[in-house]
Amino acid sequence: MRLLVQTGLCFIMLSCLLLGVNQENKHVKAATASSKPVVYLTFDDGPSEKTKEVLAILKKEGVKATFFMLGKEVKQYPGIAKQVVQEGHAIGNHTYNHVYAELYGSFANFAKQVMDTDEAIYQATGVRTNLLRAPGGTFGNFDQGYFDAMAKAGYIINDWNVDSGDSTRVGVPEKEIINTVEHSTLFNKTVVLMHDSSIHGESVKALPEVIAFFKKKGYQFAVLTDQVEPIQFRLAPSMKWKRPKVTAAETQTVVQYMNRTRTSAAIPPPNTQSLIVHAAGEEIKFEPLEYKMEAGTTVVPLRQLIMGLHGIIRLDMAGGIVEAMVNNESISWTASEVGGSGTSLPSRIMVPVRDTLQRFHYAIQKMTATKDKREIWIELS
Repeated sequence: MRLLVQTGLCFIMLSCLLLGVNQENKHVKAATASSKPVVYLTFDDGPSEKTKEVLAILKKEGVKATFFMLGKEVKQYPGIAKQVVQEGHAIGNHTYNHVYAELYGSFANFAKQVMDTDEAIYQATGVRTNLLRAPGGTFGNFDQGYFDAMAKAGYIINDWNVDSGDSTRVGVPEKEIINTVEHSTLFNKTVVLMHDSSIHGESVKALPEVIAFFKKKGYQFAVLTDQVEPIQFRLAPSMKWKRPKVTAAETQTVVQYMNRTRTSAAIPPPNTQSLIVHAAGEEIKFEPLEYKMEAGTTVVPLRQLIMGLHGIIRLDMAGGIVEAMVNNESISWTASEVGGSGTSLPSRIMVPVRDTLQRFHYAIQKMTATKDKREIWIELS
């Protein structure tokens, strides 16, 4: 019954969300006009048995996605959560139980659910994720206090700019989901909302056609990371919830939690091991201080990676665009996507290694780690 009520709430919010997408989306569309379009498939409310079906389709299609997981479902299906990571997909935090009244009745409850889910994901997968999606999206649910507190803690809030419509009611049919996606306004950076909970069998059926649609449109598929500028809805003129303001003490609690878990002695220091990427019999080596580990994501210098793959790099300093070409495949980033500001490119461009390799159609075959080095073996997929 709780799921039915929440699904109904999602339907009520749909028109508000469509009106509430941050105007930043237009800026993203304009700023990346010269780059190939990228689509980020995202799945909320899992993991469940349906997630295994989603994973099988993604594997068959050679596509990676991002899964925003509920803590209570991770507790129930830890093996599936681990499978998501092992198959190269990204994980995000979707709070513990998805109950709106608890999450948006007070920030203390929201923060506790986020921290509990963080622990559940870590115990199941060994991953600490900074990616976060608010149930129902932020429009009408987040005030500035929520945004500010989570930002101070280091969480990256991700909404979406294409809603598949698979949660507007229970049992939205496959054809309707496909039709909704195909008639949506698309962007050069498109983030698609879908669901993989136990009641979303029709979403699973629709997935192959959704993937085929974006492939036909020339989109590249990628996973959300700390380095991808998030899509966020604008603040609503009024909140749906009556609640006290976020306090400094509540903010400090989640900030301290993040500081403690992200600097734990259990996480190997990033500057003690070299990183070696094995590609076609050659080695691309990064010394300990040349790369970073950020919330479970390995970030490397773009130039060093591309040169190691025998590619080339072009910089458009005036437009704030960096383009890399490997095996006649071209990928572009805007200044903001690689840590710059506006059209100003940073002096050292860093990119997530897994996501970048995948965008150039390299598949990770094996990963190992010892006290002295990390190694990754890749092949063209």
